[in-house]
Amino acid sequence: MSRLKPIHRATNLGALKELYSLPKNIEGKKVLVLCQSANKLKQHAHMFYLERDEEEACICYMKYLNLIDIIHKHHEYADKKRNIVQALGSNSEIVSIYEKVEKLQDSLEKRYASSCAQNEREQNKMRNLQDHIGPIISHVKDTIDAKELLEMISNPALSMLIVDCRSDRDFEDSRIKYAFVVNVPESLLVPGMTAGKIHHALPQDSKQLWTCRGVKEQLVLMDNGTQGAPHKDTPLWVLEDILKKWDHDVVYKKPFLRVNGGFLNFLLHYPAYCTNPKYTTSTMDQTDEYYPLDDIEYPNISDIRMKDDSFESQTGRPAIDRNSKAAALSKYQTAQTKLEILDQQDKLMDKSIQNIKEIIMAEDELAQINEKEDHVADDEKDENLQHIKNKLLVLTTKHDDMIQENNELKEQLELYKEKERLREEAGELISAQEGTRYEELAQRRIQEKEERRARLEQERIELERKAKLKEAYEKKPQISKENRIERIPQFDRTAKPSGILSDYNHNVQREVQRDFAPVYGSVGRGLTGLKNLGNTCYMNSILQCLSNTTFLNEYFVEEQFKQNLNRNNKTQGRIAEEVAAVIKALWTGQYKCIASKNLRFVVGQYERQFGGIEQQDSHELLTILMDWLHSDLQTVPIQIDTSLENLPASERAWIEYFKGKESYVAQLSYGQIKSMVKCVGCGKESSTYESFSSLSLELPSDANRCNLSNCLDMYFNGERIMDWHCAHCKSNKGAIKKLDISRLPSILVIHFKRFYADPDALSTVYKKKQNYVTFPLTDLDISRYIAPSEKIRNQKLKSRRYHLYGVSNHYGSMESGHYTAFCRNKLHNKWYKYDDHTVSSLDKSDVCSSAAYILFYSVLPEGNPSDM
Repeated sequence: MSRLKPIHRATNLGALKELYSLPKNIEGKKVLVLCQSANKLKQHAHMFYLERDEEEACICYMKYLNLIDIIHKHHEYADKKRNIVQALGSNSEIVSIYEKVEKLQDSLEKRYASSCAQNEREQNKMRNLQDHIGPIISHVKDTIDAKELLEMISNPALSMLIVDCRSDRDFEDSRIKYAFVVNVPESLLVPGMTAGKIHHALPQDSKQLWTCRGVKEQLVLMDNGTQGAPHKDTPLWVLEDILKKWDHDVVYKKPFLRVNGGFLNFLLHYPAYCTNPKYTTSTMDQTDEYYPLDDIEYPNISDIRMKDDSFESQTGRPAIDRNSKAAALSKYQTAQTKLEILDQQDKLMDKSIQNIKEIIMAEDELAQINEKEDHVADDEKDENLQHIKNKLLVLTTKHDDMIQENNELKEQLELYKEKERLREEAGELISAQEGTRYEELAQRRIQEKEERRARLEQERIELERKAKLKEAYEKKPQISKENRIERIPQFDRTAKPSGILSDYNHNVQREVQRDFAPVYGSVGRGLTGLKNLGNTCYMNSILQCLSNTTFLNEYFVEEQFKQNLNRNNKTQGRIAEEVAAVIKALWTGQYKCIASKNLRFVVGQYERQFGGIEQQDSHELLTILMDWLHSDLQTVPIQIDTSLENLPASERAWIEYFKGKESYVAQLSYGQIKSMVKCVGCGKESSTYESFSSLSLELPSDANRCNLSNCLDMYFNGERIMDWHCAHCKSNKGAIKKLDISRLPSILVIHFKRFYADPDALSTVYKKKQNYVTFPLTDLDISRYIAPSEKIRNQKLKSRRYHLYGVSNHYGSMESGHYTAFCRNKLHNKWYKYDDHTVSSLDKSDVCSSAAYILFYSVLPEGNPSDM
């Protein structure tokens, strides 16, 4: 349980009661508007109570109760009693608030008495010290009330900028009447934003105001209604964090000031100084959730969804209960029409036929390469062979996915026929349109295409059989080609002489002369390929996804990272420099492809497995690379306004994990998981926190097809621990373990655990799960996995939606595999396929496949990027 917040609003109960009063003109407002204000006060009170700020909680609860009394006496109460009761809730909650206020006042009275005695002792001590050390510096003021803000606005000698971080809609509806007010919409204020990115995203007139922040004497920050210090990751907290840590171009003259109670409090006291005195917020966050005890996420064990329920909604053919026709019909009311299914199947047949043609062409090309004369160099032939084999892996995986999709469409047609039978049994008439000649023609056309595809498939199988027979014949001892084949593994065309690595070790600070070995050609920015340097497709896939990561690419391309380089860690800033050099080259638009030789050598120095020519795991590289990048840029101190002991447990864990210093990489891509264990006997909860840069999700072993939400459920849902001894109730009744997100990253990386050790093998043998996982390209909602207490503290988290911008794919098996990347290029607003040195456009319908291995999602705003 977190500690009580220090006393900061009053010195005794009498002084505190003076803060309970409401504005004098409030009785003239409409009763339903007053109900909205009451619910907002109650929400603030609950939040302060949860954060153990007894003074703020007591003030808000008493204002709430006073406002309830005014509502009951309002002249509209009798006419709108039903609406009022519905808006305010039951009387039992009001009674519980009265009891809570009594306990708060009793606690505060004791604390005020203790504080008074402590202050007297401190004053005596200070008076004794002042003769020796001079005057004592007072605490820096960081908040102002509505009256103080009005005085500052009315002072013509004060140069001030007010930064309003409400939504743009709320800002347009009503704002403070002052020339220097700029709106930074809350939609822009997520971790990972910088002052420069805000500037690029603002409209032109707002840009001019935002630019003048560097010359103003005082900055005042304001949201809708935050009281006291803002909670982490709320828009006001993020805005202040950006100005303190991610605004390198400005040195501020004075500390920022926050408006206590925000715009709503100022409007309540001084409506004449606002453009719309009758304004009511459009983003009023109402909630029925209430957690009366600190650190209790799930008051009832029954509220915890268990892992056994994770795949209960798995798509499949539903059972038909003929005894309940109404229920059966409801299962199909959202089904596609038969013509829509046939249209999908028709398009799929076209794509499938084209894919088989490409497979046949690739296999023919492979055969021609094998038949080349002896004068062709081994390394050139080997490179061409590997390229074609990789291409075949991709095409055959796509072929298998299409077969599976076609089978599912056929099943949907069967379900539709079942629906028609049920409708007929229910006495409905089937419209004539659903049995038109067009439908018959569509089915006939699909049948013809299926037959054509089957013939092509048979042709491919026959060609493959002949190729295998020829290969078996050529493997006889008298064929001289065998010797050449044996020499291929001994040839390492990418390894540098040992002298160069030694030179790196002895001269880490020297300027590196990079050789990208570019192939020149004008392409779009961000559409440059990466050469395969001998099974480095896993590295190429990850680098292309990082290159297309919003804001991270600009951070490197514009060389902002140089302001945060850390030379005192293991990698001495070298990983960040090499990654930046590669990404910068990828975004010039001057090269068809380049080679990331220097980056590979530097990475190989710190992790030998990535320096050789063997295939490696792309997720393992990504995890290590993100840790290195964070360490190379970890120079920004984490600023706190109080001691660590007074911070919530999650924030303490965050600061301790990063050892008091952050990086821009951490701001963008690191999140935090809360692991809670709840005793089944007494309900006691204990929690730990762990930071992450990616989520590794299990795949079902008994389903060929699943969706991302199933995998997320499996990860976050509760699981029972049988042998749990509770230190609180001393029982062995077991416990439930549950994971929740306590801090959302702006860049969310999701990894599917496709590789596993075969339990039936005598030795350690790894296999791959080929599940087809469907996932959304836009509007990924993970709010259900956020810790309930975090959603109470920060209502904005519920509206966070992620969009996909990158996929790292793995084709094949553990023995023979190939990596590619699918990325959405923000400048061109299109999807592209990055297959080593080749880059080609990609239809967004092809982004989902059974090869998807790592997903890259972003919540960052999708405005126009700066000119990189």
